[in-house]
Amino acid sequence: VIAALIAVVVVVGIAFLYSRREAPVPPSPATKMLVVLPFENLGPPEDEYFADGLTEELTIRLSALHGLEVISRTSARLYKNTTKTTKQIGEELGVGYVLGGSVRWDRSQEGKGRVRVTPQLISVSNDIHLWSDTFDGVIEDIFSVQSEIAEQVVMELDVTILEPERKALLAHPTDNIEAYDLYLRANEHFFKGYRERDINEYEQGIALLERAIELDPDFIFAYINLTYAHTYLYREGIDRSVGRQERARDVIDKLLELAPDLPEVQAALANYYYRVLHDYDRVLEIYESIKKVRPNFSPEYLGIIQYAQGKWEQAVKNFEETMKRSPRNWSLAHTLGLCYERMRRYEKAEEWFDRALSIKADSLWPQFGKVRVAYLSDGDTKKALALLETMPSHQFKDYWRYIIGMLDRDYDEMIAYLSSLSYDLAEGEHFLFHKHLALASVFQAKKELVLMKTHADQARISLEALREERFQDARLHSSLGLAYAYLGRKEEAIREGRRAVNLTPVSKDAYGGPFYVHYLAWIYAVVGEYEEAVDQLEYLMSIVAGESISVTMLQLDPAWDPLRAHQRFKRLVEENSK
Repeated sequence: VIAALIAVVVVVGIAFLYSRREAPVPPSPATKMLVVLPFENLGPPEDEYFADGLTEELTIRLSALHGLEVISRTSARLYKNTTKTTKQIGEELGVGYVLGGSVRWDRSQEGKGRVRVTPQLISVSNDIHLWSDTFDGVIEDIFSVQSEIAEQVVMELDVTILEPERKALLAHPTDNIEAYDLYLRANEHFFKGYRERDINEYEQGIALLERAIELDPDFIFAYINLTYAHTYLYREGIDRSVGRQERARDVIDKLLELAPDLPEVQAALANYYYRVLHDYDRVLEIYESIKKVRPNFSPEYLGIIQYAQGKWEQAVKNFEETMKRSPRNWSLAHTLGLCYERMRRYEKAEEWFDRALSIKADSLWPQFGKVRVAYLSDGDTKKALALLETMPSHQFKDYWRYIIGMLDRDYDEMIAYLSSLSYDLAEGEHFLFHKHLALASVFQAKKELVLMKTHADQARISLEALREERFQDARLHSSLGLAYAYLGRKEEAIREGRRAVNLTPVSKDAYGGPFYVHYLAWIYAVVGEYEEAVDQLEYLMSIVAGESISVTMLQLDPAWDPLRAHQRFKRLVEENSK
């Protein structure tokens, strides 16, 4: 979900303008607030990534200064090719200054050549150009150009900087321009991969970074982005293999060898502890050390840890505080929607999903959020289905179509729909959507037990083949446990379900843990252990777990049909319906 934990990550969110629009909270008079707008590419279209890279680098350099607050690249990227005036942008973002410009790379036959950068610094209040210039030189000078632009901005805004900050401002990430070019190209693949949840885009970016590192074995920022790519694929469940975890660890080890004290390296280490090891106390320790040298470190990162720790109110407070700094961040608005959804405050969740969509209407994730809210809050499956049908093809769309179909008990339609899918397995952050396991659940609901076992066994074979490489994947164990349950292999089913809960307990991951408790309750219901099933459901209804279970789901989901006559289950539904 979310995704990313440091300014070096290229692809983290966008968001925020909504029907009842609130003005951004103005900064204190002493605070200088700036947005670096996407630089215009005056070269051929295939050089767009280079202009984006220049914007990225300037944002990173200026964001490191304690005397300046810089709007996130996520929000700034929404203004690419905008026709809005400087005043409109300043009002929407709550900034006093705008840095923008153009860039053109005239390549030689060898791929190098000259680069021209024309930056402009504008005061929003009176639309005056405080400073502009033209830098024209060989491409190898690009890092010096970036430093000069950043220095000039600091001077024009009269920002006092500390010596360590000046050192970072003037740093050259690499002396190898070919390696740098590969680095920028990789970033574009990561952005596209994040947007489309496409492992192939990530693998292309990873390959480019590995080539960059071959050209410059000391290219620290290439290693940093490599760690983010591996840990993102692991955390999001796109590749939860041991091999992916080991690749992330290898890169972290290399970074700690090259520059252990660099704040960006420490942030990458914190990201590894968060996304792979789930050691949130260690993450917070690292963040506290980073804030000593990076005072502008965003409270968003603290919020991410807090919701993983189950500190939901504190997380929401930090996310909303971050929205003041990044008022156009659709991804953060979506994250707030997720938090309120988990807290079963569904109206508030939908409000935040709408905010995200008002800024980035084509984003699938807040659209999926609105689909869930429709059926979780009051069982409005017609609304959920209508929302879903407006969306483009996507494996997650198929998953939620299956959920809605089961709630509506359209079993024959679900059999036809699932059978038509061209794939067997889709992977979410905390669930595996296996076609044959889904079909087994449909046939169980129809009480066609022979077909239930046939499809459950196909799912079992497929999932067992993944177990050796993914023995730490809680999603795999919970899905395999359900397959065993449909096959009547009770002890194995319960063992796998409990293993999933033990791998990702709620005490360790308050965000993801409830999913596996939900699966364990489902397994208990299938194998006839009704008391244990109700135990798990009572626990889920007592905690923040609104995406995995709600009273409406208890009422409508055929998975709980075996419990309908159970007195504790009836009491649970009744008490939570008030």
